[in-house]
Amino acid sequence: MAPWKSKLPDVGTTIFTEMSALAQQHGALNMSQGFPDFNPPAVLQELVHQSMRDGHHQYAPMAGNLKLREWIAADTEQRTGHTCSPDSEITVGAGASSLIFAAIQAIVHPGDEVVVLAPCYDLYQPAVQLAGGKLRIVPLKSGNFHFDFDALADAITTETRLVITNIPNNPTGATWTLEELDQLADLIRETDALILSDEVYGPMVYDGQSALSILHSPALRERSLVAASFGKILHATGWKIGYIIAPKNWTDEIRKVHQYDVFSTGAPFQEGIARFLSSASGQAHLSELAPFYQEKRDRLLKGLAGSQWRFEPAEAGYFQVLDYSPFDERDDRAVTQSWCKQPKGLGIALIPLSPFYPAQDSSLKPPQKVRVCFAKNTATLDEGIQRLLHLPSLQKK
Repeated sequence: MAPWKSKLPDVGTTIFTEMSALAQQHGALNMSQGFPDFNPPAVLQELVHQSMRDGHHQYAPMAGNLKLREWIAADTEQRTGHTCSPDSEITVGAGASSLIFAAIQAIVHPGDEVVVLAPCYDLYQPAVQLAGGKLRIVPLKSGNFHFDFDALADAITTETRLVITNIPNNPTGATWTLEELDQLADLIRETDALILSDEVYGPMVYDGQSALSILHSPALRERSLVAASFGKILHATGWKIGYIIAPKNWTDEIRKVHQYDVFSTGAPFQEGIARFLSSASGQAHLSELAPFYQEKRDRLLKGLAGSQWRFEPAEAGYFQVLDYSPFDERDDRAVTQSWCKQPKGLGIALIPLSPFYPAQDSSLKPPQKVRVCFAKNTATLDEGIQRLLHLPSLQKK
């Protein structure tokens, strides 16, 4: 028998799983993986329970709960001005990740070039690899992690099939402007490239900025596929309910993969979410989301002010990038593992930034930066601040 060959030879356990497991093993405070340590709204929980009592236990429609898709369509039009059909342009799946994966498998053919902007979520590279695509990595600006249009222009070719964007960006929390979307539209106007926009942290935008979607640009709508997440905006990541908006012809292709992969997910959750978002409680929750998370970001950064940590406040999302170069010279994987293994009461789990740079381009990996999740309750944040403040002292011993 010929030797078996892995389709993903360079892929191991994700850094998120690795650091959460290490935190559990050593009793460290886990501020690494992106999940809240508080519950979804009580009204939402009750509506999901009520949906169960009402008998929503069997398969939801393959495309998703119709009432939920209708809410998505109405919300999208209200936010962006873009009109999309609940029947033919919106699909609900097992989190945004499943639909991003399905979109890449449906659209990317062997040899197609796919442009990703680094740092980026680690799902994109293996999904492109499984589809047989060729990854082209474009670094975001090193200072504010916004578009580098010169680098992007150099990467776009006649073979470019897809450009993957992430607004707001994970891990950096950077978001963009309408002017930058216009520049992107100009850049790809004469190409056949599509855009896959990962917008799971969409409404969580701070300091008076507007929540931006690729769909705010009329010039990009007909070539854009937008993935979003209810898990993120409802503090319920374990429910794994997300959706993707795409023109009908691309939705048809995505659903061909989706129906043989996930097919259907979480019927009572979909029904409960639809009821919640259509209520006054749901609308109030969404309107309070950005101030809610900005307060947490500000509490974290106020606690670190004046310390040896360096940072620029995250513009959006619920992650903050911290630079530890003033007090430690080790690479980011070494320090995060070391900090996680501190004695009980001192350890803290963070995510190194280097795994957000696709492995084939190690030259782009940033030195001495980590990501911390601030989607935590006040007690966790305050404890995390104390442990972060303790870390610089370790190098003095």
